Formats: sequence, structure tokens, C-alpha cells
Amino acid sequence: MSTPDSPETAPMPPDANVWAPPDAPFAEPAQPLRPAESPQAPAPLGRPVHAPPFFSAPAPRRTNRFAIVALVTGLVGLVVFAIGFAIAALVQAGRRNEKGRGLAIGALAASAAWIIALTTTAVVVTTSTHHSDDPVADPEFKNGKPGIAGLYIGDCFTGFEEDLNRTYVTMTPCTKPHQGEIGGKVTMPASSYPGDGALVAEATKKCKEQTRHLMNSRFAAHLEFRLDRPRRAAWEHGDRDVTCVLLYTGDERLVDSLSHLTWGLRYSVDLIVGDCIDKWDDDGVRTVDCAKAHKYQLYATYELRGETYPGVNAVRKKAAEGCIVRAAKLFGADPPNGVMPVQTTPSKDDWVEGEQRRVLCLFEAVGGPLRRSVMPG
Repeated sequence: MSTPDSPETAPMPPDANVWAPPDAPFAEPAQPLRPAESPQAPAPLGRPVHAPPFFSAPAPRRTNRFAIVALVTGLVGLVVFAIGFAIAALVQAGRRNEKGRGLAIGALAASAAWIIALTTTAVVVTTSTHHSDDPVADPEFKNGKPGIAGLYIGDCFTGFEEDLNRTYVTMTPCTKPHQGEIGGKVTMPASSYPGDGALVAEATKKCKEQTRHLMNSRFAAHLEFRLDRPRRAAWEHGDRDVTCVLLYTGDERLVDSLSHLTWGLRYSVDLIVGDCIDKWDDDGVRTVDCAKAHKYQLYATYELRGETYPGVNAVRKKAAEGCIVRAAKLFGADPPNGVMPVQTTPSKDDWVEGEQRRVLCLFEAVGGPLRRSVMPG
């Protein structure tokens, strides 16, 4: 409990802001100065206060001249000058504390817009002059299909479509049914435009030389040459390229590349239904024109199923049964004369490795070679 004279309850002097030495008696406070008598009375609220005479406002920043010139040249399309002036403006404005950075950046943006516009125009003009006398009539695509000139040798296609200017197709894998194949590419020698008739005659001769090996197959009689060639305007712009097209017009559908369908030495995995064979040994399988003497003809193929190899005898039995079913479906009650059914089967190694489970169903000639196709129709 504190006493009345303790420091906690000691009376404070009338004016706590008046300082007195320690242990000194309180002095009577001096009379406070009235505002009117104060020599440094603050200005009344709202009265303007002027800056000291030695202070001056900063001078306004100048706009860099290069920045102005850069923007003007950029807007009118003088791209090279605009870029140069803009770079100089950015450097100088930074060093001199000048305005104009936004103008320089605007000049660069305008230059970029000009570059994009000019590039797009050039691409459109180049594209429209390819293989056409009338650039407007020669689009790169028609009905969603690209021009055949963009395909490579060996590419297969469906959806063949021609107009007065060029050919359009849909590219498709050669292992799926297709209408034809790109057999070759020919670049004609530089000269004045020879006329479409002369160009077609000379290009056809060169295309036949390039595709001679592809015509050595049982489909040759149903292969037609078509040429995708430049017209006068494209020729005068330097286009000399001709695409050699082999279009199949037979009743069957091509299901392999023409290079795999030619007569001659082939692997058994490359055989297709209808192939006629005069030789089959360790060196391979040699196919021939079915009108020539041959020993076998392939009439069906299929794949065996199963995870575990069932054994040699079981595989042979399955293969024979499958071939009999397919022969009955193909020939009905009228099997071909002078032949007997045989088949090939996958080995255990091929089965286990999953590389080859294909069964080939063939007819073998009896009593002498065949000189015709035994396929119906």
C-alpha cells in the first residue's frame, strides 16, 4: 500500500512540460505565449506555403527525336529504317533520360506487323501459282484432300480426283485397300513451255522408264498412267516437276505396295492371294505370271491364335482345317481340277516369338505345271 508521499501518488506539477533539475522545488510555470505574441506562429489552416527561393521545379523531359522518326517510318512500312531508328532511340533515351521509349516500341511492333503481312502475301502468291494457269482455281486442298504432288514415291492413296489444274488424293497405308501408288517423280529440262500435249508425251515416256519394274506384276493390265504436271503459268515460274501416278482400275483392291507385288524372287511373308509360284526353296519364293508354267497358287491366308504353342501335329491339323474351310467358301462344290491343297505352317520359334503365325493355303499342280489361274472369276 503506497503512502500519500510515495512517488506513485506524489502530486504532479501544474505543467508537466516544464523541466526542473532533480530535487529542485517546483517553479511556477511561465505564462504561455498567446498566438498573437508568438514570433513563429504557424500559418493558419488553408494558407498557402511558398517554396524557399533557392528551390526550382525540374525542367520537362524531352522526347527523343529518333523515337518519333522510328514510329513514322514503321507506320509507312519502311521496316529496315524503322528498326534502326527504334534501336537508336531506346539507347539514347536511356542515357539522356528522355521520353520516347513507348514510341520506339510501337515502331518495332509496326515493323513486325509489316513483316508478317508481307510474308503471308508471298506464301499465298507462291502457293496459288503452283500447277495452275489461274491461281484462284488451284488450291492446295480440294474437298479436304491435298494435291498429289506433295506425296512421295511409293506412297499409296485413295479418293483419286482430277480437275483441269491438278490431282487430289487421300494418302493411305499401302497395306490397306487403296486405288494406286506414286510410281515416280520427273523433273523436266528447263526450256520454254512446250505445250500440254508435248509435255504429256515426253513426261509419259520418262515415267514409264521409272516405273518399268512396277509393271511386272499380275496387276499390270489394270494400271493406268496419270500425270500431275505443271500448266503454263507454273512452268513459267520455274515449276518443272511431274508426278507419275499409277492408278489401278481392276475389280480387286490393292492391299500391298506394287513393289511387293511384282513377279520375281520374294519372301513368303510378302505373298498375297492369287500369286502364282514356280519355285519355292531356301532362297525364297519366285512368283510368275499365272499364264506361264508354275507349280503353286496361293488362294487364302490367315493367322493362327493361341498363347501356347500346341505342337507340330496340332499346328498342322489346325492349318489344314482352316484351309479346307476357306477353300469350300471360295470354290463351293466346284473345286479346280489338276491340283491338290497344301499349306505352310509356322514353326515353334516363330510362334513363341510372335513373329509369324501365318498359314498359307495353296493349290499344288498334279501331273504337270499349271498355266492358268485357278482363282474363281
